[in-house]
Amino acid sequence: MSQPMPRPALILAGLALLSLLLNGCSFHPGTVQPEQLREGAQQHEEEALTVTANVISDREAREIFGVALGVHGIQAVWIEVDNHTSHQLYYLPVTTDQEYFSPLEVAWKVKGKFDRDDEQAVDRMFIERAMPVNLPAGERTSGFVFTNRDLGMKVVNVTLLGGGRSWQTSFMVDVPGIKLDVEKVNIEELYEQHEYVDMSREELRQWLARQPCCTTNEDSSGSGDPLNFALVGDSQLLLSAMVQRGWDLTERIHGGSIWKTTKSFLIGSSYRYSPVSSLYALDRPQDLALQKARGNIHQRNHLRLWRAPVMCEGEAVWLGQISRDIGVRFTFKSPTLTTHKIDPDVDEARDYLLQDMIFSQRLSEFGYVRAMDARSIAEPGHNLTGDPFITDGLRLVMFFHQPMTPMHQVKDLDWEHPNRDRRAWLNQQRAPASSTPESPTP
Repeated sequence: MSQPMPRPALILAGLALLSLLLNGCSFHPGTVQPEQLREGAQQHEEEALTVTANVISDREAREIFGVALGVHGIQAVWIEVDNHTSHQLYYLPVTTDQEYFSPLEVAWKVKGKFDRDDEQAVDRMFIERAMPVNLPAGERTSGFVFTNRDLGMKVVNVTLLGGGRSWQTSFMVDVPGIKLDVEKVNIEELYEQHEYVDMSREELRQWLARQPCCTTNEDSSGSGDPLNFALVGDSQLLLSAMVQRGWDLTERIHGGSIWKTTKSFLIGSSYRYSPVSSLYALDRPQDLALQKARGNIHQRNHLRLWRAPVMCEGEAVWLGQISRDIGVRFTFKSPTLTTHKIDPDVDEARDYLLQDMIFSQRLSEFGYVRAMDARSIAEPGHNLTGDPFITDGLRLVMFFHQPMTPMHQVKDLDWEHPNRDRRAWLNQQRAPASSTPESPTP
């Protein structure tokens, strides 16, 4: 008959087993194979410069780095720059993700299960495989940038400086994980090629002034939020500028997104891809929507865009609506069972977008055209859910061009002039105390 193990031996055996469980994992990273990474990558060539980018999936990240990244909200992007210019270039990772992770930050998040030697190996690996910021002339340089995990679509911006100039490249990459609202629309097939009318700046200004003031519901029986801005420029450039400034594409309305919206509403959390309800312009719902989430689902800036059947000097034109959400309430008027309360000052949201795009350094010119009669606090307009809004009635028009435009060089076209003195404008619009605001649009 075997004798029971003495108590001290049991304790030692338990500690050994615990140590094995905690430290038994060995670190075995894969190898980086540039040839394979180039196969699934997107590439842009410009003069003596070639930029390549590949968004690494969660599965590929585990194979390459030997650890999981997606569970930590990290998404690796492989970038390669073939620099045949005569200058050393400087790569700005902040333009790829303004809140990117440093190599040792990533290592710290993933190495808790390894022993000390392996932890140091993890540190070394992430440092060695990170994309350098200094890119020598005449050399090919590659590495990984550790970005925040995006789903549905990721815009990879690469900005390089050197030799007294800058280079900007943007890639749009499909990323599995959510159903984007924009996937319902084939932008390229909205109009036949012969339906587009190419206009001069002055002709576009007149066309925008003739467009309806506001969005509508599906049968056009009600008037909604003002169509308060327009964008002119290459569509990929516009989208990359917005993503660079923290805007996300929205998820399609379906069972899963409704549940995530409701859950976020109940617990007050943020939801980057929260769906946007449909509003109508140009005889259809928005072609795509973007939002910039704030602290929780109650607060966000969000916008809708419609591709217009016009061009301006060969560039695409988008008609848009933007407002700032400041709260959420339950409603049976929305398929998500919730609706946002908007900031009544929709001009503030419009001009916030202008500031944001100036900071992106992709905006070159802007102007304002008259779109509707001004609405005041005493006599506000109302959107489709009854929220009041005030506006000076102007529609912002923004023109985007390559290359980057420094903020001080952005040009005001001097068309119409919004009254930026809000207090003076409100005093001008103040009505007698006996006046009665119009009834909300049903």
